[in-house]
Amino acid sequence: MTNMNQNTDPNMPIRVMLLISLYVVVSVIAIWRASTFQAFDLITLGVIPALIGLVKRAPWTKVLLLSYAGLQTLGFAAITTTAMIAYQITPDDVKLVFQGYNIPLFPLWLLLLSLVVFQWWVGLSSATRDYLIEK
Repeated sequence: MTNMNQNTDPNMPIRVMLLISLYVVVSVIAIWRASTFQAFDLITLGVIPALIGLVKRAPWTKVLLLSYAGLQTLGFAAITTTAMIAYQITPDDVKLVFQGYNIPLFPLWLLLLSLVVFQWWVGLSSATRDYLIEK
């Protein structure tokens, strides 16, 4: 008789692989940002423990993953609300310029929203839960 609490599928789900790939990219950017600009914050550096937990299949990873996605959701909502209020006051001043390039806000907003929704989808999926159950 097999134990239902054990992960019998050793393969990593595609959605978890995509999330790990995303977290590797964000971790590299976070480390670069921290070393270059001495900017340390929970939203960028918080990805490193989540990445380690996903790779090690640690039992605490699910809680950390959902907490990290929740923190990002709160930050995203705060920045979006602030930008909408600023746009109501002075629409000409609400723009994002990075190294001389004007970044359009609506596509950036859609990209960030899709990344946050993707993290929630992976974090709440049963495939991720099954993957994180230790063998």
